[in-house]
Amino acid sequence: MNFIERVVSKRIQNLQFRKHKMADDRVQEALDALAYDFSQFELAHFVSHIVRLRQKPIQIIQLPLTAALFGVWVSAARQDYIFCNMRLQPIHQTHVILHEIAHMLLNHRRERIDHVLPPDLLRELGQDSAGRLRVAPDRDQHVDAEEQESERFVYLIQRQVVRARRLAELTGESSSIPTLKPITDAMGFAE
Repeated sequence: MNFIERVVSKRIQNLQFRKHKMADDRVQEALDALAYDFSQFELAHFVSHIVRLRQKPIQIIQLPLTAALFGVWVSAARQDYIFCNMRLQPIHQTHVILHEIAHMLLNHRRERIDHVLPPDLLRELGQDSAGRLRVAPDRDQHVDAEEQESERFVYLIQRQVVRARRLAELTGESSSIPTLKPITDAMGFAE
């Protein structure tokens, strides 16, 4: 690589860093604006805090969705709905719920979801068939910036929860397998 190629490459890296840094700042600002005390973290408590701030109820509904569909956010006129795949492990369900909350708080665009949820259900919710889907990543699938922002939001929450020593509230039990529980407890998954 010659000198000019190195300079151009470095400028591109700097632009990408600044773009990523601005997105990080936006996500961090959204999290900071919540003024949430992570020493109190439990998923239901966190959701209640969001409801109080937004003045709009959030209903979390577990459904047996297809394996590739982790969750769906539907923003109806009177409340938000998060449909979470009940077949996921509890730690993954928590992640999906936080991810969908991130879409709400970051004012992400909604997309058509009537191909995933039955039209009768959407009509009953008073919804215009728009929301967000959380699907299993595909190698050929492009991850858009809003999905990356939502993942960053969840990461920042997880980091706060760990700092507040509330990891068990985020992950559930250290293990449901009795013989592994003492090992995973010793690794710091239990308080």
